[in-house]
Amino acid sequence: MNAAIVAAPTHIKVGTFSIARKWLDVLEWVLLALLLGQIAFRTVPRAWQSLNSDFPDYYLTASLIREHYDMSRIYEWKWLQRQKDHRGIDQPTVGMVPITAFSTLVLYPLASMPALTAKHYWLVANLALLLATFWFLHSLTALSWRRLFLIAALSYPLRANFILGQYYVLLLFLLTVACWLYSGQRQFLSGALVGFAAGLKIFPIVFLLLFLRKKSWRALAGGVVALVGCLATSIAIFGMELNRVYFTQVLPATLRGECLAPYDLQAASISSLLHRLFIYEPQLNPHPATNAPWMFSLLHPLILTAVMAPAILLAIPDDYRPCQVRLEWAAVLLASLAISTSPASYLFTLLILPVAVLWELLLEKKELPWIGILLLLYVAAGSLVGRSNLVQGWIALLEVPRLYVLILLVAFGYIVLLNQNPLEESQRGRLLWATAISSFLVFSVATSLHHQRNLDVDYKTRIGESTGTLSATQPAIEGDSTLYIALLNNGYHSAVARGTVVRFSDKTDGDHLAITATDGEHWIEQVGRESNLRSSLAGRDDIRNAESPVASFDGHWLAFLRETQGRAQIWVRSMDQSNSPEKLLTPPNLNVLEMSFLPNNSLIFAADSMGHPSLYVADQRGKIQSLRIYDARYPSSSPDGRWLVYSKLQRGNWNLWLSNVSNGQTSRLTHAECNDTEPIWAQNSQTLLYASDCGRGLWLSALYRRRVIP
Repeated sequence: MNAAIVAAPTHIKVGTFSIARKWLDVLEWVLLALLLGQIAFRTVPRAWQSLNSDFPDYYLTASLIREHYDMSRIYEWKWLQRQKDHRGIDQPTVGMVPITAFSTLVLYPLASMPALTAKHYWLVANLALLLATFWFLHSLTALSWRRLFLIAALSYPLRANFILGQYYVLLLFLLTVACWLYSGQRQFLSGALVGFAAGLKIFPIVFLLLFLRKKSWRALAGGVVALVGCLATSIAIFGMELNRVYFTQVLPATLRGECLAPYDLQAASISSLLHRLFIYEPQLNPHPATNAPWMFSLLHPLILTAVMAPAILLAIPDDYRPCQVRLEWAAVLLASLAISTSPASYLFTLLILPVAVLWELLLEKKELPWIGILLLLYVAAGSLVGRSNLVQGWIALLEVPRLYVLILLVAFGYIVLLNQNPLEESQRGRLLWATAISSFLVFSVATSLHHQRNLDVDYKTRIGESTGTLSATQPAIEGDSTLYIALLNNGYHSAVARGTVVRFSDKTDGDHLAITATDGEHWIEQVGRESNLRSSLAGRDDIRNAESPVASFDGHWLAFLRETQGRAQIWVRSMDQSNSPEKLLTPPNLNVLEMSFLPNNSLIFAADSMGHPSLYVADQRGKIQSLRIYDARYPSSSPDGRWLVYSKLQRGNWNLWLSNVSNGQTSRLTHAECNDTEPIWAQNSQTLLYASDCGRGLWLSALYRRRVIP
């Protein structure tokens, strides 16, 4: 009797759960059918019919490898845009920042096909990888196939991945298989897959910290071996210089959140929100909540550490129970996604893995309400974005709902992990890790404070730019007008600024990627299937298959570049007579990057001959002399011939240096941790115009006018 009374509540609870399960099954089938129909009839056709924005970046670089191009300049925006235009790829702009060069090798087998055909094969491969991922997830979690398909169908980021031709289905596959292997104690292979994934997208490298924390030495060794292999392959194919650019310039800017659009609230990242709140920038963020860069330097590493550190500290060394391993893996992945500085929507395709792991555990415990909360957070994290870039001040805090949802999802994962009652660990081990993490936090704050110094020192000399200009580069002077190349949303335009009035070229004649001027005439590089130079004066013939023009001070000579397999040489021609012969000045072993005329009509230029850019001088007869100025680019002589200015690379930044031609004395003009490039002199030989990305996205510059000679 008493036993029956005690058992009754349990029986009722089990019966209620069974009824709920039946209704839940019906709801899941209906929802899955609706979502799969939407994907089949909307997402897949849209992905199949057009290239969209991301796939061409990978495809173009893979094509250049197949065509045996010199790959040292693929991170330069205008250089890569020129290659895209020459191949007729139907995409307004391309850019490799912040992609790893190694990641483009995956598309190498498809690079011989037309771009859209290559994307078709890539989509088919992604669908196959997704099905394979489901098999491993089914084996890993024992979730039904229906629920695995439902998790995928609920993912808006997965649809974006297909439409844009991104890499995150491949990355999801690699990390899922790595987790499956790790749970089965095949640690070296698991670590190797993680290392390979980190070669494609750098953030999976955080799993190496998990391996170190858990004393998984074979997994750690596998990850290191794979990473070294990826790096060696990248160096062998792309060269040392390109990899140096990535590790000294692209990667640091990415970690700081200073690639592409640092102030873009629609990215809804921790870094973009803090940039918006605390860092003033004249065009991109004129009204922060308070202009306090030191607050960014303190809060950015502090918040990132607070989000990421528990994933490492809650991991238990030497505990390889499958459930514990899966939860730790999910926690690390969730945290790494939440702290991303470039959280485009397709990144959250990777949420499929941790959500499947958490759903399986909650289902085992019959926690249906918590499953509902998990799925609600999952859908919100994938579908929400930042809402507006037009707000000012503290209101920015209200414009990043996805960020808050992601942090809640991370907290959800940590709570589930804590409730697993893990094996006890000595406090000493956790204390050592907490000390190491705290030390790294102090280091990060110190380096961030150092980086913020002097970024705004030249803002007062900034030349105002038109709204909507993403980048302004290559300034030139024609009379009382300033000419430059402007990157807008639909591509590259030549721009003419007179006072506060700016006129842009239209897109009917293709991208404009370079411009030069003398008094009364300017030349523009117009790019389509080939690059042609066109004069502003009627009657001048176009110069075909030519790029990057530079006019002499007296207007009698025009120099330009011609490329062969991505390596450029200097050609010159006289402007005094029509159809004058063109003369080649430099040998093939010098890959010319930039050039400018000296007052005597010789040319000073930057070229890469031994893996590093250096400065040279060539006279009209082709005699070349090295100036022995290394790691230098963008040389420019003053009209009076007394001064030489150039950009020099130090500690990953290009700063301006001034040299007195008569005595060789040099001095540094700019000191901030950013890139000051493309200087030209005003006619008075005292004032410089130059491009600088200080306070902006990496190499997305604004123009400055600064007097440097008293």
